[in-house]
Parts: sequence; structure tokens; C-alpha cells
Amino acid sequence: MYSSDEDYFKLLAEKPSVIKNEGYLSISFIPPLLPHREEELRLLAKQYKHLTNNYLNFSRYATITGPTGSGKTTLAKRFGQILENVVKIKNFHFIYINCRIYKSPYLIFNVLLQKLNKNIPQRGYSVEELQHFFVKHLQQNKYKLLIVLDEIDYLVTRTGTDILYSLLRIGEISQDQYVSYIFIAKNTNFLKLLDTSTQSSFHSNHISLDRYSESDLIDIVRSRAELAFYKETVTDDAIRLIADIASKTGDARYAIELLWGAGHCCDNDNSPVVYPDHVRKAKSLIHPELRKEVVLVLSIHEKLTLLSILRKLKHTKNAYISTSDAISTYRLLCEEYGEHPRKHTQFWSYLNELSKQDIINCKLSGKGMKGKTTLISVPDAPLAFIEDVILKSLTKSKGEVSQKKEVG
Repeated sequence: MYSSDEDYFKLLAEKPSVIKNEGYLSISFIPPLLPHREEELRLLAKQYKHLTNNYLNFSRYATITGPTGSGKTTLAKRFGQILENVVKIKNFHFIYINCRIYKSPYLIFNVLLQKLNKNIPQRGYSVEELQHFFVKHLQQNKYKLLIVLDEIDYLVTRTGTDILYSLLRIGEISQDQYVSYIFIAKNTNFLKLLDTSTQSSFHSNHISLDRYSESDLIDIVRSRAELAFYKETVTDDAIRLIADIASKTGDARYAIELLWGAGHCCDNDNSPVVYPDHVRKAKSLIHPELRKEVVLVLSIHEKLTLLSILRKLKHTKNAYISTSDAISTYRLLCEEYGEHPRKHTQFWSYLNELSKQDIINCKLSGKGMKGKTTLISVPDAPLAFIEDVILKSLTKSKGEVSQKKEVG
């Protein structure tokens, strides 16, 4: 027994760990070397070579596509780091934007202006006005930009192609500023929504990433283990097992997450070395099908909608629930969390958003049910796992709101 909670946390903080630097296992960490993506990095360097030259000024855009965990984001961000280290041109900026977080044209232009240190009030302007401010700011400062728009397929599916045309047209408006782009997506399906001439421009500069093989993942996991763990604390068998498990999807992020989990399981067992059994324990706790970050960026009412579906599915133990069941549970949860429940049409928009992100599945009822209703399921990850992520997020949000009120 511990004499106090403080003693417990103090001892926990002082407990030895096989992990030297947990930051190297974060999904946001960009490693200095990208195993099995060297050729693609060089291809980007050739495509955007003009950015290093003060006299070659023109816009260029390319797409990077590939399945989840194939290194699309890491490749683009690492290329951006290299450019920032190499390009010595005044007023060059590399800007990365995730369209799943900034999920509207308004938010995209707002964040672009903020990245260029141009503060615009959060409300009061239309998208067209923000675009005008952005172009004017570029002209005044003669910026040379490389903008990466990650998960652009999600944004286009959600809001349409206007944002793409608006961005691409910026390069035509003035000869005094130059904006190039890298668009990241799972596949090129979103391009089918564009006109033929624009489509051909994208296809001519397209980098397609394949899933990582088991041998690729061994190199990636070993490289990350050397950075994050103390020397000789991760066995070769553990690394190979991680690669074997992750090779089913070819997902490097899942492999690194397993490495992180195995390290913590090792610490919990007071073991000085990570063995394969620690990997097996980590696998039972980590689910590759649904990423935590996908749930965390949902709005509070989208989270409450999802939580209502999870609660009802757990209670009924059925594979599907009806929308009326979800709505009634959603209203109870709004009361529990002190939120005003949204109207029926808005609730449907939340369902549509969750469906677009592949978090839930919706289908019309078939034979055996009176009338037609929409049935909802959560197919990809255990309900308890998703529920835990949402509850922690909601608790954190509630605490932050309380702190703000106290400060106010």
C-alpha cells in the first residue's frame, strides 16, 4: 500500500523504463531517415527543385496517395523539413494542413493566413473575403509557398471541389506570388470530380505509395526502436513479431503503436527487455481499425452521437440499432453532459459525418421490419475501446471548460 496518491505517482515517475524517449514513438514525430521511402523523397525533390531557385518562379502541384500507414504524411512532412533547411530564399514557407481537422474552405483560408502571421477575426468574413485577404497578403510580401493539404479527399467529399479550384486559381491571379501544392489522399477517386484538364495535371505528378511489406516493417520498427529505446532492450524476435502482425495491413503507424505498447507492457512486468509476449499483450490492447485521432477531432455533439450509438449497442447486444434508439440515448447524454440537444436534422448530419469517416455503418432496414428505417452499426473496433477514447476526451473537455470559467 502507498501512504498517499502523491507517493504512488512519485514512485511511478521514478520507476525504470526501457523507453529512453517516448517522443520518438509519437505519430507526430518525423524521423530523419525514412526507410523504403527514399526514392519517393528524391522524386519530390526533383518535382519541386524550382523552390530552391530565386529566378524560377512558377506553381506546381502533385498528389501522394496510398493506404493508411503507408507513410504519406511522414513523407510530405519530412520533405518540408528538408526544404526549410535547404531553401535560403527570403519569405519561403512550408505549410502543412490536415483537412480532417480544418474541414471547411473557411477554416483552410483562415489557418493559411495565421501561418503567415496575418491575424484575421474568427468571425465576420466570408470565404471569398478570406481568399481575397490571402492573395493580397501574398502579393504584398512576395511569398513563395509549398502548401500540403492532407486528407484532401475527405474535404472534397464533404464540401465539394470549389476549394480546390480556388486554391489552384491563386497562381493565375498574380505573377508576383507563387504557390505550389502537395495533395495527400487515400486514392485518386476525388480527382474524378474535377474537369478533365485539371485531372491530367494531377496525374502527371502523382506518387503512389504501396503498403509496407513485412521486411520493410522490420527495418522501420528497428530504426524507431534504436531511437526510442535504450540499447539492447528490444529483442529481434519482438521486432519481427511486430512486423509480422502489422504486415497484415502494411500499416507502419500500427507497427510503431505496437512497439510503444510493448514497451509499456514490458515496464509493467518490471522486465529489463521487450520480449515477444509483451508484443502479444500490446496487440490485445491496440486496435488498428480505428485511429484514436479520428475520434478525438470530432465535435462534442459528434462525440455524443457516437457515444449514444455505442451505449445502445452495448445495452441491446445487437449488431444494429435504429436511429430512433440512437436519438433517445443522445438526448439523455446531452442532459448528462450539460449540452443542449440538437434538432433531428442536425443529428442526421452527425450520423452522416461519422459514416463518411468510416466510424459507423448505416443501412436501410430490410425484410422483417415494419416500414423503412436506418440501421446503425460499429463494425471495426470493440465498443469498449471507442467508448473509453470518447469518455476520456469528454472528461478532458469538461475540465478545460471548468478551468476557463474559474479563471473568468
